[in-house]
Amino acid sequence: METIFQNGLKIVRMHEKPILKEWEQIVLHLQHVGEKSTKSAEVTIKLFSDYLFNADNLNQTMLKDLEPAPHNNPTSFQTNQFIITLLENAVHKVTQRETDYSHQDHQAVQYLFSTISEHILTHPYQKHFAIDSFLKHLVSSQQLPIEWAAILIKKDHKFVVEKWFNEKDQDLLLGNDELEADTIYSLSEMLLKQMSQGQTRHRNVLPVPYEDGTLLLCINKEDTSHIIPFITYSLQVFKNGRDALKIKRQERQWKDSVIMFNETMIRSTTYENAIENIAAGFVNYLPFERCALFSYSHNDQMSFGLYGHRLDIHAIQNITENMDNLPLIQDKLEMIQLFGKSMNYIQPLYVSDATKGFPKQYVDQFNLSSLVIAPIFTSSNKLIGAALLDQGPDVHFKVAQETFSALIKFGQSAGEILNKYETASTDQNMIQKVHLSPRETEVLKLMAAGESTNEAAGALHLSEYTVRDYVSSIMQKLEARNRTEAVARAIRDGII
Repeated sequence: METIFQNGLKIVRMHEKPILKEWEQIVLHLQHVGEKSTKSAEVTIKLFSDYLFNADNLNQTMLKDLEPAPHNNPTSFQTNQFIITLLENAVHKVTQRETDYSHQDHQAVQYLFSTISEHILTHPYQKHFAIDSFLKHLVSSQQLPIEWAAILIKKDHKFVVEKWFNEKDQDLLLGNDELEADTIYSLSEMLLKQMSQGQTRHRNVLPVPYEDGTLLLCINKEDTSHIIPFITYSLQVFKNGRDALKIKRQERQWKDSVIMFNETMIRSTTYENAIENIAAGFVNYLPFERCALFSYSHNDQMSFGLYGHRLDIHAIQNITENMDNLPLIQDKLEMIQLFGKSMNYIQPLYVSDATKGFPKQYVDQFNLSSLVIAPIFTSSNKLIGAALLDQGPDVHFKVAQETFSALIKFGQSAGEILNKYETASTDQNMIQKVHLSPRETEVLKLMAAGESTNEAAGALHLSEYTVRDYVSSIMQKLEARNRTEAVARAIRDGII
């Protein structure tokens, strides 16, 4: 999703002047009609201008460190979703004038604005999950005997004081950037020496490890044993809250990716277009670099290559593989057959090392390392295919839980759209490639060469009755009335 965010930012920055002109027109219109929100619109425009056109290396992670309110007068900052939507619509109006403007570009701009607006509108609540804000509340509490608190970080093998404040919320660093020492003990001693002799006599400095840094709390010696358990518990509660917020943000990201993927699926106009959109969508909206899309025939226990995104399409389409040669996937299929009706969804499969589950010819041909196999299925758990995904040639990777959640939704959405087109193709007599098993293809080639049933049986070391069954199956799949018609259609459709 960071790639989509950056694409949206790039598009907006390419159109800075016309966008600012459109925003100016919004303010003039609000002034003309006497809207009270004119001032809010001006402040919001100033804020978005700073983010979009002035901030260096802007990314989603950086947003949490940016202060949305103007520093000189924070109370003057007021905005709402209506104003932000007006600004976003103006950006779409400008960018859509480009002849090569695509649906993906529109989504990128939309995601850029939704991410920034969420940060702005929720910022008053986010500050409660900053460690310095949390410590200030602890230190300023009249019920806790804490003299001051400091946040230490390790930099160039030294411990450095990043922030230092007392119960009056005063910055005790006073612009001093050189408070550092080789050990936490030495740094604690240095901070204590900053206090008067009388203040330090009955004080202890308590170091508390926290994430990648250390917290120092100056407390009364006689209160140490009582306050340590409380502080430890408070920090754990605070950390749990931060973790919950992080999980919510991650959930929002993968849900955004699902929405964008579904929007793209809806825009598919043909079966072929849907296949292309699905393969591209797995890469554009999730952290993958390549996608190979396959269909699955339950009757033949075969998989057939459909399309490849950032892969050789013809190489993928030439793949016809018996599932017995893919034991990892075959085991998954057997589980689906046993429990499919009682399962709510079909789980993706992560393969850490492709050499342990895939034929060597494919591992070498496509430089496979780690893989994710995302099932393509319908709401009734009918498996109709799979997307094989990786992060590039010879790249080993792991998959986050939120990505697995998104893959399940992607797989079901893709399954529904493909199932719709496959059903429609039958009703509309659309031409589709018929998939034959390897043995059926061999029989068909012998038929095309003019071999009789008995001669084909001898060539393949099969019984005549078995060959007749294959011939019957071939004619049924090709919807042919006789052998000659079956061979003609097979040649016309490029099957042989």
